Amino acid sequence: MLRWLFNFAFLLSLLWLQPASSQPLSSAQSSTGIWDMPTARVLPDWTLRIHHGRNEPFRYYGVALGLWDRLEFHGQFTEQSNALGFSSNPEYGYYKDRNAGARLVLIKEDELWPQVAIGTYDPIGTLLYPTRYLVSSKMIGNWDLTLGLGQGLLGGESLNDIERDKGLAEAFDTGFLLSTPLRQTKIFGGFEYHFNPDFTLSAEYSTIKYEGYRFSPGKARSPINLGFKYQVLNHLYLQAGYMRGEEINIGITADMPLNPEAILPWKKEGKFKASERLRWQFHQANNQKIAQLLAYKLADDGFGEVTTSVNDEEIWVEFVNSKYLSNAKALGRVARIIDDLSPPRIQTFYLNMVFRGQIFQSFKASRDELNAFMEYNIDKNVFLQVADLSMFSQGTIVDFPKKNNGNHREKYNKFNWNIAVKVKTFLNNKAGFFKHKIYVRPRLFYYPWHDALLSAELEFPFLNEWTDLIYGSRESEPVRTDLVSYEKRSRPRISELAFNQHLQLPQNVLGRFSVGIFENAYAGIGAEVFRYFADGLFGAGLEAELVRKRDPDNNFKLHEDIDKTYKTYFLNLYGQLWPSQGLDAGLKIGHFLGGDVGYSLELRRSFKYFTLGGWYTSTNTDHFTSSFNRGSKEKGVFIIIPMSIFTDHDQVGTLGYSFSSFTKDTGQSVRQPSALSPINPYHSLGHTRRNLEDMRSR
Repeated sequence: MLRWLFNFAFLLSLLWLQPASSQPLSSAQSSTGIWDMPTARVLPDWTLRIHHGRNEPFRYYGVALGLWDRLEFHGQFTEQSNALGFSSNPEYGYYKDRNAGARLVLIKEDELWPQVAIGTYDPIGTLLYPTRYLVSSKMIGNWDLTLGLGQGLLGGESLNDIERDKGLAEAFDTGFLLSTPLRQTKIFGGFEYHFNPDFTLSAEYSTIKYEGYRFSPGKARSPINLGFKYQVLNHLYLQAGYMRGEEINIGITADMPLNPEAILPWKKEGKFKASERLRWQFHQANNQKIAQLLAYKLADDGFGEVTTSVNDEEIWVEFVNSKYLSNAKALGRVARIIDDLSPPRIQTFYLNMVFRGQIFQSFKASRDELNAFMEYNIDKNVFLQVADLSMFSQGTIVDFPKKNNGNHREKYNKFNWNIAVKVKTFLNNKAGFFKHKIYVRPRLFYYPWHDALLSAELEFPFLNEWTDLIYGSRESEPVRTDLVSYEKRSRPRISELAFNQHLQLPQNVLGRFSVGIFENAYAGIGAEVFRYFADGLFGAGLEAELVRKRDPDNNFKLHEDIDKTYKTYFLNLYGQLWPSQGLDAGLKIGHFLGGDVGYSLELRRSFKYFTLGGWYTSTNTDHFTSSFNRGSKEKGVFIIIPMSIFTDHDQVGTLGYSFSSFTKDTGQSVRQPSALSPINPYHSLGHTRRNLEDMRSR
């Protein structure tokens, strides 16, 4: 009796707390849901979830991402502890399968209508957990009620049922996704009761036929799954449940909004304020001296490759934004420095941002207009009407008088370098599920002249498990399936040693020529031309490479057994599909390294200085001899995160990680030390215009 009274008092105390609205809480897996059943909820826009859960014999390791408050992508590895992955290699451990899915909100919830979504899970590939569903969720008080229709495993089907009914889908390589809509369907449902913002009780009726799994855990004792979810810290959740009437589920979830200011709060940078002595120096100096002093001051403030030119009324500045994520912030900082230092006779500023030796954005404004905007006397739209912000510099350079000006190129250090710890991971190999190669990668850059670059990159491994991998070449002249022969050795290796020349050609055409060692496996020459249209919204160009295989053991020797010259040539197309939301696409059409002809489509979203994307490559593979390559489609996903999430200040630099399907010889291209396409969307003119208010913060 005392125990019952204690529990009742505990529940009353929870009910006394502030009620919560609907929350997109994690299911037993990485997707939003109750336990095994999905809901119509999705993660908020640009929120990342990392999840680990156990519900024997299932163990889940997954991620999910919300986009536009209407779309959620989720993917994970599912491990089953009741089956070995490879009986011939017990060191691999339990069977593991990678799977992914998506959910789209069709109708958003309001006072009358529930939220309605459609979704799919594991629709192609191994088809161990294929699911399609239509689901609705409605918040009534603290009750979040869910009712849906499921097919596939949610429809109570077994794997044998799914394999038997491929139909049209098999012809389109879409597996379960486009199979007949008339297949077996079942109703599922459940609820989540939010006692308060931190504590939720969840229960569901599951329609899954567990005995239909490939490695069956046996028939469920009960179709009811129930448990609770608890927020222990900001963005960190724990969950526990009782599944199938026989198993305990435990899980931990982190839901994190993606922002460039993440782990540490950024320290506020003070506004530039010159000393009276320095101002006096500028006011007394001639044009040549002003150009020299200004170049040194901008370089001292953190900007790179500064070039200045001054006449009696105007200042011309070229610089690399090596300081801020936002180019608008960089423009604002440079403008404040010039305004604070230059004498009153100078009334027009020309600010030009440079990337790889080429001006990619040019900004012209009068001093009075600039100060009016910086002091909030005019808004962004008015300022953009009186100022000139454009791609390249052809329009503004004509306006800048050449006479009586003093040119000065800052004597920036022609050498630059960085060092990073890198990780290469090979997943799901027979020799083991996670096999890592961890190495230190120093990079050295030398700028012999303004638009040229000599780059060197070395790899020094200090942990290399790739030596254990069971993965061999699939062709007599492999393109990528021989990668283990290049990565298994633990001695230092030159992974890049190349010369790059960039050119700004007539009619705003960009050019690039590269020669040298491009990556671990290839060396040769490459060239590219590209032009942007409509202020960078679209672009088109041509690219070609001629390369040879490098010797796996000798840094400065070509492969003796493979003397083939591999060539690529592409038409590159680029477009910003939804500029305000950072959605853009790149299409590469042409001849890939293996001689296969086709296309590679890359779709990505760049938002808040993060980038998430994926690619899909389809080529003609008839000439390949290996069945592993013939008919294959190359696909993968990647994420790029700003280094600033680990620092206490705004900082340029990114970290990237990509995840692809099985490495094959089809749809491959060679890495280039520099590339013109696709453009970094944060360098686009539209991004600077949309974020022009950032100028005021500097």
